Amino acid sequence: MGKKNKLTKEEQEKIRADRPLGEPDPGRERMSIRKILFDVDGPVVTFLTKTGELILLGLVYILCCVPVITFGPATTALYHAVVKSVRRGRGYPIREFFWAMRTHFKKAAIAGTIFLAWCAGLFFLNMKVIHVEQSLQPFRAKAFVILVILTTAIAIYLFPILSRFRVSVGGAYNMAFLISGQHFIVTLLHIAAAVGLVYLYLFVLPLLTLLILPAFWVFLSSLLMERVLKSYMPEPKEDEKDRWYYEGWE
Repeated sequence: MGKKNKLTKEEQEKIRADRPLGEPDPGRERMSIRKILFDVDGPVVTFLTKTGELILLGLVYILCCVPVITFGPATTALYHAVVKSVRRGRGYPIREFFWAMRTHFKKAAIAGTIFLAWCAGLFFLNMKVIHVEQSLQPFRAKAFVILVILTTAIAIYLFPILSRFRVSVGGAYNMAFLISGQHFIVTLLHIAAAVGLVYLYLFVLPLLTLLILPAFWVFLSSLLMERVLKSYMPEPKEDEKDRWYYEGWE
């Protein structure tokens, strides 16, 4: 059977312009309240389903981070599962999470261990050097803030890069550093959001924020992150356009 003919945008606009006054627009289907609230493909059910998936992924992520060495693989897997399953509707969230965790385990574990060791070093520097030695404190305090900002900027891109590209650990760090500078506005927005979330966690709703933060952060971050990552991906070939990470290609 041949494909069903579709009206062009110009033809649709002409039909709407020529219809009698008061006649309903044939190009727009009104959704009843019942359909909005209870239809499985309606906005309410879709919203609740995605919210539940994000909460479940967040809980699984926190449990998988307990051994510490799995921090990198779990973070990489969380980005993969949120974008592919929750946003794109491909596969099942938990299945995609553990698939990505197994697939990227080695490189992500090394990258995550390096990152955590670096963060521990920054914490030691803050506690033992800046606060104990009062001489040159202003200079060291400024240097420490710069290091924290650079560390945060790299961390924003590191694990999404590992989930999407076939690169070495060093290549992932180098790519994250370069992208953080090339997409400065996106990096700045992420850092500002991270500061706000840390404040929310420390002073407002610690437990609730910890439970819902990881997956929701990744979901919101991916709205900007996917545009950035796609700018470094090759244009899809004809047989690759159906792959989930090319959806919304611009």
